[in-house]
Amino acid sequence: MDNRIYEIFLQCFPQFPMGAEAFSRLLDAENCEIIESGGNGSPVGFAAVKGNEIRLLCVEPRSQGKGIGSELLRRSEEIIAGNGHDRAVLGGTDSELFIGAVAPEEQWNDMHCYFFEDRGYTASDGCIEMKMPLSGFTAENIPKCPSDVTFGYCPEEKRSELFEAVRLVDEEWLQYFKMGSPVFTASRNGKLVGFCIVDVNAETLISTKDNNIGMIGCVGVIPEARRNGIGLSMVARAMTDVRSKGCDEAFIHYTHLDWWYGKLGFSTFLHYWFGTKKLK
Repeated sequence: MDNRIYEIFLQCFPQFPMGAEAFSRLLDAENCEIIESGGNGSPVGFAAVKGNEIRLLCVEPRSQGKGIGSELLRRSEEIIAGNGHDRAVLGGTDSELFIGAVAPEEQWNDMHCYFFEDRGYTASDGCIEMKMPLSGFTAENIPKCPSDVTFGYCPEEKRSELFEAVRLVDEEWLQYFKMGSPVFTASRNGKLVGFCIVDVNAETLISTKDNNIGMIGCVGVIPEARRNGIGLSMVARAMTDVRSKGCDEAFIHYTHLDWWYGKLGFSTFLHYWFGTKKLK
């Protein structure tokens, strides 16, 4: 991958100072078609296309407002259509970098992303990313859950029970729980009632060579056990565990629950707009 592509990304998103190799892996650059735009042999903008997904579109700040982004978008759509797809998707929910179009908060609050909307894209949904430093985290202020609830990592012999609990919460999540990542659980009276995937030293868009990220995802509590504080207590204990393993920050990926994770101290740092466009 051309190092200039990485430099343009950093200019557009200086808040994510990941290394060049991590950027390439998260973007899956080897399997993307990279489209460059700009003069004098050095690109000032680029787009990355994979399948029917526009994984990323960036134009260096000083060159924005000159039609370069629009041209890159048009060329990306031509490639997608030429490969036999009739719909273009922004980001792609299986992307490890940006799973949608990054939208300014003031636009996202009204479910807008004007650059793409003005060019034919529509969306009815989006999500946020959240993070929290772990250095000062304490679970002491988290509301208590029932005293008979126990917590710990799911042993292999309880995987079938775990899968059944996941089915009760969201059957589409099963694919993630079958990947082998450690799963932190809550049990009551011997029955597994809550779960969350935990990854230590995860490679994420907020990872750098100087930090260690603990990622917590697919948090769920079975319907009959909800509204008892079990979910918050489970995530708080999971964060305490990843902190003990050397993690500096905790990362919540692909969520809508800013109010819920906010109780633990998480804050939103990125807003995604899930745009698509029907191609002629």
